[in-house]
Amino acid sequence: MNTLRVRFKLNPGRKGIPLNKLSKQADNIESFLRSLAADLGQDGGTQKWLATNFRDGSFVGDMEYQALVEAESAARLNSAIRGLLRFKTLEDLPRFVTPATVDKFATLRLALDDGEKLGVALFSPETGKAGKFCYLDKLKLAAIAESIDTEVSYIGSVMGTTHEWNKGADKPYLIIRELATNDLVKCTYRDSDYSKVSDIFSKKTAMVVIEGVVLFNRITGKSEVTEATDFNFSPEFLDADFELFFGCAPGLTSSSTSEELIGRGRADE
Repeated sequence: MNTLRVRFKLNPGRKGIPLNKLSKQADNIESFLRSLAADLGQDGGTQKWLATNFRDGSFVGDMEYQALVEAESAARLNSAIRGLLRFKTLEDLPRFVTPATVDKFATLRLALDDGEKLGVALFSPETGKAGKFCYLDKLKLAAIAESIDTEVSYIGSVMGTTHEWNKGADKPYLIIRELATNDLVKCTYRDSDYSKVSDIFSKKTAMVVIEGVVLFNRITGKSEVTEATDFNFSPEFLDADFELFFGCAPGLTSSSTSEELIGRGRADE
C-alpha cells in the first residue's frame, strides 16, 4: 500500500504568501487533486486531502491523500502530474486523465501574478522521498487552458422525460431530464416547431427523443441541444416485444444457459 502525495511551493523566492492568494490557490489545488483522484478511481470527496509539513520562507507544503492506496495508483498519480508538467497536447497524457482534470490544473494560473512561478515536486512510491521541484508560470498554464477543446458539436439526439418549457424567452427552449445521466438538458427550438413541442408536453410522463445539434462540454460532462429539429415520443414496448428478443442469437452463450451465464457474471461483481 502507498500514499498519494504532492509537494507544492507557492510564491518562491519571496517571504511567505498573502493570505488571499493562499486561500485561492489552496482551493485551486484541492479542486485539481480531487479531480485527479477521481480519475484514479479514488474517492474525490472533500476532507480527503490534508496539507502537511509546512516550511519557512516561501510557502512549501505536502498535499497528502487521507487513505492508503495501491502502489500502482501512486505511480499513476506521478505519471499524470509529470505529463501535465510537460504538457503539449492531450495525447501526451495518460488516457485516464480527463479533460476536466487538465482544466482544473490550468486554473492554478488564476492565483499567480505575472512572472510568478509555482513549484511542484513528486514523491517516489519506492522511497517516499520528494524529488526536485518543477516550475510552472502563468503563461505555461494559460497555454494548457487554451489547448483544450472544451466543446464538441455533433448531430445527434437525447432521450428523456419533459421537465420544463419556456416559450416566452427570446429564443424559446424546453428542458428534458435525460434518461442515461438524469441530467437536465436544455434544448432550444424554432418558433415554427411550436406545435411539435406542444405535442410532446401533452403526455406528462412519456419518454421523448429530441434530435438536433448537440453541444457536449468535455469539462462539465453536460450536453445541450442548441438547435432542436425533431421531437418524437420514444416507442413503447410491451412484455411480448421483449420476449421476442430471446432466442434471436442462438449459440451466443455456448453450452451455458442464459441463467447460468448471468449468474456467473453476478458472482464476479
